[in-house]
Amino acid sequence: MNYINQFELIKAILDHKSRYLDYKALISTVNRDQIMKRIEKTNPELKGIGSFFITEEPIEEENWSKLPKRDKKRILRLNEKIKKSEDLAIVIKDLLGYKLKYPDVPTIYNYLGIAYERANKQKNYLRVLIETRKKFPDYIFGKISLAEYYLSANRFKKIPALLDNKFEITQHFPTGTEAFHISAVRGFYYITGWYFALVGKIELAYKSYFLLSDLDKDYPTNEILGNAIINYEIAGLRRKMKAH
Repeated sequence: MNYINQFELIKAILDHKSRYLDYKALISTVNRDQIMKRIEKTNPELKGIGSFFITEEPIEEENWSKLPKRDKKRILRLNEKIKKSEDLAIVIKDLLGYKLKYPDVPTIYNYLGIAYERANKQKNYLRVLIETRKKFPDYIFGKISLAEYYLSANRFKKIPALLDNKFEITQHFPTGTEAFHISAVRGFYYITGWYFALVGKIELAYKSYFLLSDLDKDYPTNEILGNAIINYEIAGLRRKMKAH
């Protein structure tokens, strides 16, 4: 089923001068209430488990919280360098040292993987992603990072097994967890929304997009998810045109 206004979609295709269409403008033409009502009808199991509280307050992973403050500050400074792609060779060397010193802290593995990615060391990046997933099977950022890798590599069929067929963030935390950090929510619904768009579960892809857009309509990963939704809508339009 397609939801974007077909006239607006055709007009955008004919008028566009860049590689990508204006996903925000096109998605703004959909009937959000119609989509959410359809989800309630076709996915009744989501009622309840899809409701949660989002916080920006720090929620520290247990082992990370036990690190000495001095080392924690140093590791966080390394992460700031990763964000700026500064001195990546030195950052990687230092993180490898901390990984040996604190082998049970998944946050260090996560930072190391991102550093490898920024340094364009794809084999090392994938190795750390897989190692993180195996060593810390419940670590949400390990699941998110490996899922993003699979999606980028067009290996999206691996996503259901990776997530144990659990596509709501509440299913990946102990029962009774009340608050979820905004970074985990953003990452999780970005990768699940992208997956849903690729496999044609478009209502669920829209659900993810709405949630993320409500948090921050200009957040960078929204564009990737938005364009995945647009690609689905364009494919549907082409099928209709061929049928006529």
